[in-house]
Amino acid sequence: MGALALLAACGGSDGGASAPASKLLGGKMVSGLVAAPLAPANIRMHFHRAAGDAGQWGVYSWDGPVNPSPGWISGRFMMTQSDEFGGYVDIPVNTAKSAIWFLVTDGSGNKNCGSDQSANFAPDIAANGQEVWMLEGDCTVYSAPPTISYGNLNNASAHWLSAATLAWPGAAADGSYRLYYAANGGLGSSAAGVTGADGSIALNTGALPAPLQQKYPHLAGATALTMADADAAGIAAKASGQFAVARFDANGKLLQVTSLQMSGMLDSVFAPAAASATLGLSYDRDGVPTFRVWAPTAKSVSLQLYPDANSASTLTRAMNRDAASGVWSYTAPDASWVNRYYYTYKVQVLSRWAGNTLVDNSVTDPYSFSLNANSQRSFVANLDSAALKPDGWDHHPLPRLDSPTDIALYELHIRDFSAGDATVPAAHRGKYLAFTDQDSNGMRHLRLMQQSGLTHIHLLPSFDYASVNEAGCSTPAIPNAAADSSAQQAAVEATRGGDCFNWGYDPVHYTAPEGSYATDANDGAVRVREFRAMVQGLHKQGLRVTMDVVYNHTSASQQGPLSVLDKIVPAYYYRLNAGGGITNDSCCADTASENAMMAKLMIDSVSTWARDYKVDSFRFDIMGFTPLAVMKQLQSAVNSAAGRDIYLYGEAWNFGAVGNDARFVQARQANMYGSGIGSFNDRIRDSVRGGGCCDSGSSLISQQGFINGVYTDPNAQSTQSKDDLLRLGDLVKVGLSGTLRDYSFVDRTGTLRSNAQIDYFGQQAGFAASPAETINYVEAHDNQTLYDLNAYKLPLATSMADRVKVQNLGAAINILSQGVPFLHAGQEILRSKSMDRDSYDAGDWFNKLDYSYQSNNFGVGLPMAGVNQDNWPLMSPLLANPLLKPDSAAIVGARNAVNDLLAIRRDSSLFRLRTAQDVSERLRFHNTGPQQVPGLIVMSIDGQHPSRYDGARYKAVVVLFNVDKVARTIAVPELAGRKLALHKVLLNADGGKGARLGGYVSAGGKFSIAARSTVVFVEEASAN
Repeated sequence: MGALALLAACGGSDGGASAPASKLLGGKMVSGLVAAPLAPANIRMHFHRAAGDAGQWGVYSWDGPVNPSPGWISGRFMMTQSDEFGGYVDIPVNTAKSAIWFLVTDGSGNKNCGSDQSANFAPDIAANGQEVWMLEGDCTVYSAPPTISYGNLNNASAHWLSAATLAWPGAAADGSYRLYYAANGGLGSSAAGVTGADGSIALNTGALPAPLQQKYPHLAGATALTMADADAAGIAAKASGQFAVARFDANGKLLQVTSLQMSGMLDSVFAPAAASATLGLSYDRDGVPTFRVWAPTAKSVSLQLYPDANSASTLTRAMNRDAASGVWSYTAPDASWVNRYYYTYKVQVLSRWAGNTLVDNSVTDPYSFSLNANSQRSFVANLDSAALKPDGWDHHPLPRLDSPTDIALYELHIRDFSAGDATVPAAHRGKYLAFTDQDSNGMRHLRLMQQSGLTHIHLLPSFDYASVNEAGCSTPAIPNAAADSSAQQAAVEATRGGDCFNWGYDPVHYTAPEGSYATDANDGAVRVREFRAMVQGLHKQGLRVTMDVVYNHTSASQQGPLSVLDKIVPAYYYRLNAGGGITNDSCCADTASENAMMAKLMIDSVSTWARDYKVDSFRFDIMGFTPLAVMKQLQSAVNSAAGRDIYLYGEAWNFGAVGNDARFVQARQANMYGSGIGSFNDRIRDSVRGGGCCDSGSSLISQQGFINGVYTDPNAQSTQSKDDLLRLGDLVKVGLSGTLRDYSFVDRTGTLRSNAQIDYFGQQAGFAASPAETINYVEAHDNQTLYDLNAYKLPLATSMADRVKVQNLGAAINILSQGVPFLHAGQEILRSKSMDRDSYDAGDWFNKLDYSYQSNNFGVGLPMAGVNQDNWPLMSPLLANPLLKPDSAAIVGARNAVNDLLAIRRDSSLFRLRTAQDVSERLRFHNTGPQQVPGLIVMSIDGQHPSRYDGARYKAVVVLFNVDKVARTIAVPELAGRKLALHKVLLNADGGKGARLGGYVSAGGKFSIAARSTVVFVEEASAN
């Protein structure tokens, strides 16, 4: 999913009255204070923190105050007053309201309570005011002062980094510390000290050792607490218990106690031995299964077996624990359960998410190969058995691929592909098996694109996800309402939780196929066999398969119904904030691939898909949340597992708790140089489309892009200048040259600059070390389609013929840039989502693909209210305008143009240069500098110098992109005297009309090009 759309505003000044300096000392509350009188129509909100730093926290309130907080997390009401209880703030309230709604947060957005809180107003608040009290880590809003604790053990502010070393940010180096443990939980605190402990271990203070500072940079300044080696040696045996660390003053009085974030210790103590374990199911030579699950903190683990998908458990078997690795295992007596039985694990474990109590969790296998409907039971699947393979699976040929830069991607949702295709058998619509129906409209369409040059089908999430009811989803009835009516989206909204559509970015099991795409979701064998049939069907058409994978989060965590990982090793698999809560930067519970066993799960999962499902490539959702080192380790492991090179790419965005390498060196754009892993190229996206990914309001119209009118064809709201056009043109040149960090050209000012010296919103525009490291796109599943965005940005009077030309210009820049082109399904047929910005849960209606070419789906109603409603007034007149809805001829014409571009790209390796050196030596831009013809890019690629380029076919190619609404001519002296001719594909395009696109006169190197067109000239290798 598009990560930038998930970001909340931050920063700004915090509201609330300032406390007198005498009341605050280094952010800590000073005791012995008496609260000031409470004013009428005010609510006094008290907050106690064991560390005494409530003054650094504030109330973010959007409903109830006279002046609500203006935005997350600005305008907080700060707890800068203090009394004996702790910090407090008085907030004037709107007494016409019935309650105040709020969150208590620190300056980084860490919440005291993970969910929204509220306090109902007292009947006499207008006259007498009202007081409420809150405790650290406690979601209760108290109407009277509660008993003050020394720390809420449901929180975890300290970190256990290795067997012998802890770190506690903000903890003082004076006083003394002890680590307490209780085998079965029950730790607490009182004035007498820590209660309920079976024992404790003395800890010494100091600085964090250098290796741990390097591994945990965000903790580098934390106070280190270390224990004796003898005590550390006994930690593994105590790992299933509850732990807490306590701080005492010089007199032995308890000051503060907290639970610990334990992932570092678990990695240090257990992960080295567990790293080589085959987790999940494995089979011996006789096909007998062994079940293994990593649960180092569990008290017990047993295997529960079910004879089918629905019957009660008939067998329970105790599993054996390996002390060194924390892996529990059980080997079946024979192979009789295989491909028949289902199973779960019963895990008894202490969980901080359950108030540090022992819980008995019945949970599926995180390494599940398959499941029953709605992920209730894992399936005893042997992926090597013939019963789980379509005919001819083992030896079917894989499409050839010589180099990553030969790849051309097509991003496609499995259900979109066939849900509305009447040429697909009804039982296969929206299913894996639609890709085996070779004569359907959709497969004919893909075949034509493959014959032109498409190589890979990128499938949106197809692993097991949460958001569709596999046991029975519905398709809503949509009213036949006006093109700008809200009735259609209301009908979709009414059944949104129960329909059959979702993008699927909410994983439950990473290594099992999604059941809603199978013809029988309740039979664990079917989804495996049919997923493979889909892959095989695409391979037969010469198309490789890319999986969209989402290892950065899960749909559920803690003790939730679909939680898996947290029910086995609580609080290990997820990234935690300063208080020990799970971060949600991805929109859901963020996994922590910096932890060894989460990284192993990720690597093992991708290896399974590549080896056992013959998946050819992987796209990583929010890849920037993953350590670069893990991505490199995965790259090597997956290539080894598959026995061939597997191309990897992903969203290398930089944000969240890990942003700017705060916790580790991320797999983000600036760090991907030389990795061989592709990153989505937002530079080319934004310069071509205009504006940014998440624009709203007038910016949707006023910020025109390179292809849709900036300066050359301004719309009614645009005030952009010639320099804006030239600036965007330079960014397009960066994209055309592969977004290579070190490629240089003369920019709009006449200065020779490297791509890295071209500015992109304060960042270096060039970031790649090779063309294979950039994924060029102008449209994807996230955000508006290009057609819809052009509806905003092009002048209203723009003809349909010109709208198609603009769409084709976007495709041309995308496809003819060095690097890997990425097309969103339907981009080639003018796809519209009726202007929806985020159609992840907008049903079949707004996501419809029509491979019969009768409709592009524009004007089927106002899109889902959600993120779109504020822009409905802008959309409505556009959707209602019949001149913006293309006919079949326009749709087919756009399709043909894209296929022609793919064919041109495939025809010559000059559009698929392998290395940065190749690009630097061969690719040149003409018509540059301040005197350039604006809106016209002239690019040449040399096939002869410094040597004949393998697969070039031509001495040279010259490409002109004219984004102006009028035809252009230009003389390029350095290209004079050549024997250039229109590419044969263009000569034959559009019934021979392509020949009118442009011309070349050798004398003087004079080129002509039609308005809003791309022209490719070639010089035959045999030409003298």
